[in-house]
Amino acid sequence: MTSRELLESSPAPGVLQLTLNRPEVHNAISLSLQRALDETLTRAACDDAVRVVVIAGSGERAFSAGYDLQELAALSSDANLEAMLEREELLWRYLEFAKPTIAAVQGVSYGAGTLLAVCSDLRVGGSSTQFTVTAAKYGGANLTWVLDTLIGAGQTRDLLMTSRAVAGDEAYRMGLLTRYAGDGDVLGTALEAAAQIAAQPPEAVREIKSLLLAGHGKDLRSRYDRENAIARTTLRPRPIGDMFTEFFGARAGTD
Repeated sequence: MTSRELLESSPAPGVLQLTLNRPEVHNAISLSLQRALDETLTRAACDDAVRVVVIAGSGERAFSAGYDLQELAALSSDANLEAMLEREELLWRYLEFAKPTIAAVQGVSYGAGTLLAVCSDLRVGGSSTQFTVTAAKYGGANLTWVLDTLIGAGQTRDLLMTSRAVAGDEAYRMGLLTRYAGDGDVLGTALEAAAQIAAQPPEAVREIKSLLLAGHGKDLRSRYDRENAIARTTLRPRPIGDMFTEFFGARAGTD
């Protein structure tokens, strides 16, 4: 992989944009590109200047067409199995990345591209967006463990069992997209969301993500108690006067 296949930029304070830059193959994800993404995120996790990460694809046609099939076809069966095991871990590490992630899904998103998008905290798309979970076409299964938490059991069965393409407007209605760029500016809308997140206290945002990830499958009271414990300890509330300076300042002006 050349360094030009994963582009880094900082389009706004606190925002790191990572662009999959293989437009000639619809931003297909080679193993080396996936490793580079993981290595970059590992560095970003320790960088206080980074508060949110936006993942995008180069060009207008594709977010990502999935794993690089030419690369996979050249591997032996044993090498393919090793690559699959490594990729399972890399995707899980992406899901658990401590800071918020936003997928700017411009164009098509197939296979592993959709895995990456679904494992992001927010997904932004528009009229050009098209999601497909392709695993069933090849006798496999993907996203059975998480997609139903986003779009419900019925919609999940539909998408996973049929492998049908879902256009951006339908994806937004079912909750697969969290924001819809009606003007077609998918990246701009994603960066707007990123700026809103970056403006929040980073400790609170990290704990919100952690609480949500840890909550799946647990009873409501356990989730409630865990949130309250984090609020009392890790986040350590500041004095009321410090937390609501805008409110108290406004009140003082009316006295």
